[in-house]
Amino acid sequence: MGLLDLPAPVFAGLDSLLSGLAPPTLRLVLWGVVAAVLSMGAYWLLSPQTRIAQAKADALAARRALDAYDGELAEAWPLMGRVLRTALRQLGLVTSPALLGSLPVLALLAWLSTTYGHAFPPAGADIPVRTTPLAGEARVQPVQADAAAEAGHQIVVLDAAGNVVERFVLSAPVPTIHKRQWWNALIGNPIGYLPDSSRLEWIELGLPQREYLSVGPSWLRAWYVVFFGVLLTASVAIKVAARIE
Repeated sequence: MGLLDLPAPVFAGLDSLLSGLAPPTLRLVLWGVVAAVLSMGAYWLLSPQTRIAQAKADALAARRALDAYDGELAEAWPLMGRVLRTALRQLGLVTSPALLGSLPVLALLAWLSTTYGHAFPPAGADIPVRTTPLAGEARVQPVQADAAAEAGHQIVVLDAAGNVVERFVLSAPVPTIHKRQWWNALIGNPIGYLPDSSRLEWIELGLPQREYLSVGPSWLRAWYVVFFGVLLTASVAIKVAARIE
């Protein structure tokens, strides 16, 4: 589990409570609103709103002064320097609060991508498997009753001689399995990692993507379209309504 995965049990608990009241698409809409409230609220609390407003006014005045100037280029350099300084000052005031305000959204994204991203296909359907480096054969098969039966699926990778190279139980519909990387300190893989001693570096599964909209191409029906659409709309609405700089 990575640092951004720490709130995942809270998200999962709330989602479970909502599951009996709202369908998945509506829950994604609600999560988009929650993400907007958390991120904009954190930004507002952490940002120096008065100083940002003054910096925006200074930057606007600098641009107007440059636009109104009608002289030699050499004499315009001080005006251009003022425009650059005021823009950089405004950027410096908003960067840190914006980055910190995005942390709740990143944590939510890490959980949503697993919970709403993919699904196991119907029983009996094939799941394409590709390994890096290529192995002799890789397939997904039902887990036997005496071995982690609750998971339901496992990956079996064989070499050219038919020997088992890797056997990995799938506890969640995650499309990639790999050895632990540096970024997993922030975002972990919920089903674990390939051991360092494994011959394989990466396993990709052709799991079907879950769809939440009934129109458009397949990529338009994915969870992130609903979530980010609501997140952006709600964030702009909060910014305008609360007059956040």
